[in-house]
Amino acid sequence: MRAALLVTSSLTIALASAGIVRAEATGTPYYDPTNAASATGTTVGKDLYMTIGCPGRGLLDPVCKGDTPKPAPAPAPAKATGDMPKAKPGECYAKIIKDPVYRTESTQKLAKEAGERIEIVPPVYKAVKVHVLSEEIQEVVPAVYETVKERVVVKPAGTRIEEVPAVYENVEERVVAKPASKKAIEVPAVYETVSERKLVREAYTTWKPGTASNVQMVDAKTGEIFCLVEVPAEYQTVTREVLKTPATVRYEDIPAEYTTIKKTVLKTPATTRTIEVPAEYGEREITKLVKPTTTVTKVVPVDYMREVMTMVTPATEKRVPVPAEYTTVQQQVQVSPAQEYWAQILCDVNATPEKIAEIQKALQAAGYNTAITGKLDSQTMNAVTAYQRAKGLPADGYITAETVKALGVSMK
Repeated sequence: MRAALLVTSSLTIALASAGIVRAEATGTPYYDPTNAASATGTTVGKDLYMTIGCPGRGLLDPVCKGDTPKPAPAPAPAKATGDMPKAKPGECYAKIIKDPVYRTESTQKLAKEAGERIEIVPPVYKAVKVHVLSEEIQEVVPAVYETVKERVVVKPAGTRIEEVPAVYENVEERVVAKPASKKAIEVPAVYETVSERKLVREAYTTWKPGTASNVQMVDAKTGEIFCLVEVPAEYQTVTREVLKTPATVRYEDIPAEYTTIKKTVLKTPATTRTIEVPAEYGEREITKLVKPTTTVTKVVPVDYMREVMTMVTPATEKRVPVPAEYTTVQQQVQVSPAQEYWAQILCDVNATPEKIAEIQKALQAAGYNTAITGKLDSQTMNAVTAYQRAKGLPADGYITAETVKALGVSMK
């Protein structure tokens, strides 16, 4: 046994010095040879040592303590909000939402403010006869052009680039066809199966959505119903593989393989040279403007009469007062604001037939018409609503804890 430990320790030190074993620890407590990503389906080579041991421990050290997963914490309460009431397990609460109450009032509202209207009084014109003796006329003198010849560039001077091709030669070179490597030979580990019972989730209390009978919620718009329930702890039997004997690995050297190849190499690179190209000229005829177009104004004698409109009275403004306009409107005035609160009620958790029968007996004793059936029907809810209003209790459409206590019945 001592010799085996020395051999294993020597192998670990040698692998670490060769850079095969990772310096950082992975924290995985047990060796797991499975590897779906590999060709064989198992972990081989230096990666074996990444699946063994704990931070700061050797391959043959005892199993890490404290690596067992902790039980899951209790989940957050369903739809829990900051205004949830303090309750005990088994109690149910309904969120009561009452709309605000309004009344209709009539009032006079200004539809259009008083002002004034501006009316325009148009100007007055009259026709006057004028004797015309002369008029001005415009005559256009056309432009004068002439045709001339000029020398122009047909093709401008430039340069032409010619390519000088590259020169290549063939050579031989010895290269590595397959590099030297190491072959890993795996000695598998030995395991045993261990079963244990583990705590999966601790016991806790939480708010869960509750339900109410259809005959409830008579006189109020209601929100959610929640019941505080106690959820027991959950356990699970876990079976795992425990390492008895760790796996080992030995390596064999595989020499490199070489081959001779032929390749073409550049002897003289390609170059270019620039050739000057002279410009080309030619002649063309063009039309040039000698004298532009002009306009001459002449006065010619005439003799005729024409009418001209002359303003007698200019346009004026007239301001007319416009009185204000009013309309009668209906507006809603709030009598009582909206209300929102939590009330403890009987629901599917605690509204048993026995408890309903107790409430029905108490309502009969108080003088309200209801049969003792142990069922929450419309007759019972009508009696509950009448009792709540008579006692000055909120008529929320539920059998509340306040109502049950007023009837002298226990909630339990």
